[in-house]
Amino acid sequence: MIYRYTAMMLGLALVLPILPGCVGYRLGSTLPPDVKAIYVKLFINKCNEPLLEIDTTNATIAEFQKDGTLRIVPGNEADVILETTLNAMTLTPLRYDQTIDKAKPNEYRLTLHVSFVLKRAKSREIMNEASVIGESTFVFIGNLNSSKRAAIPAASEDLAKRIVEKVVETW
Repeated sequence: MIYRYTAMMLGLALVLPILPGCVGYRLGSTLPPDVKAIYVKLFINKCNEPLLEIDTTNATIAEFQKDGTLRIVPGNEADVILETTLNAMTLTPLRYDQTIDKAKPNEYRLTLHVSFVLKRAKSREIMNEASVIGESTFVFIGNLNSSKRAAIPAASEDLAKRIVEKVVETW
């Protein structure tokens, strides 16, 4: 009996100091409890890269499905609607060839710049607005267009992760 009481008190003494650190911690989404389904509209492409809106929209839908917090549904069944605009795609030289042509970059960072608005489907009330970037790097091989096109999926995935994070963890 004394051993059981001593073990219980020892366990309590070990757990109590840890509890205050967990007071504000919350698992899961910070979205309201009535928001369970999202409709992701096709991204609006305001940059000069053709078909970029398709790659980024598909990557974002796939990331929402992987995250699992919100279900992807048609617009008429959604609790919220995500409207996203691709504002720019930039290429930044990172590394230059030191042997052949020192002025020619051989590695680039591709950055996608977007802004999004998350609205309630019924009332069109804005729940969240943010600007997000997605990035990837690529080595210049052959011509710049084909190298850039090969880097777009990785940048789209990075962008999608950041969008989903901002939507699901709305502040």
